[in-house]
Amino acid sequence: MNLRSGRSEGLSIDPNYPRAMESASLARFLFELASDERLGILDAIADKPMRHAQIARHLKMTDSETTRHLNRLASAGLLMKNPQSQYEPTNLARLVSAGFPFFRFLLNNREFLQKHNVRVLPSGFVERLGALTAGIFVTGMYDVAAAQVRYLRAVKQRIWVLTDQMFEQALPILREKATVGADVRVIRSREGFEREIARLPPVERNYPVRLVPDARIFLAVLDNVAGVCFPNVDGKVDMEAMMLLTDPSGHRWASDLFAQEWSEAREWLGPPGAVNR
Repeated sequence: MNLRSGRSEGLSIDPNYPRAMESASLARFLFELASDERLGILDAIADKPMRHAQIARHLKMTDSETTRHLNRLASAGLLMKNPQSQYEPTNLARLVSAGFPFFRFLLNNREFLQKHNVRVLPSGFVERLGALTAGIFVTGMYDVAAAQVRYLRAVKQRIWVLTDQMFEQALPILREKATVGADVRVIRSREGFEREIARLPPVERNYPVRLVPDARIFLAVLDNVAGVCFPNVDGKVDMEAMMLLTDPSGHRWASDLFAQEWSEAREWLGPPGAVNR
């Protein structure tokens, strides 16, 4: 080795060495989580610290098994022992646990995700996919359409729709709901919408329409329910599989997504002679 130059002679250092070290460290860290028992411990102490005996009894483990798993979690920086000899999660563990819903969503929907592309979403909403864990799929074109009409008819306060589908069949419902005071908003892709209005009879709209370059998903956000359809891997929105979101977390995800898309869309002023609000 040439000490003066600081370079090694005859010694080759892999330029990917730091990355390889990071991967190895991540693999070791994930390995500590890859255990039903250790995940069970983190879940058990998530809301309330517990003593060794309480953890063992709660998870039906022997004292030696409990000790072994506690030690491994402590070595990974995921739990600590407080002055009352109770085990509680570290801040690191709470951050790790916050990511679990995302992985649950991936695992629960593995088959669907192999055939659909959710990465068309803005990156922040891909990261929040865990909010959709409680979503339930409605499948089949007839059942999806029937569910959409049923929920639209029940609306009292809000109809927000992002779509690239021909939506004329639902327009009477949208006009009716807007007339009685519902907050009705529609986002369409510019090309598809302008092609549609060019070949269909003029429609009177009493609600705003905004346009985006490309509507790559179907999204409907109603009073207390939302529905989303993702594109197949070939890019076409799959209207035969709609994820229904009836829980607060999923509904909030859908509302936030629509609000972001609405803020970035351009207002459609309509062709000459059209009536718009």
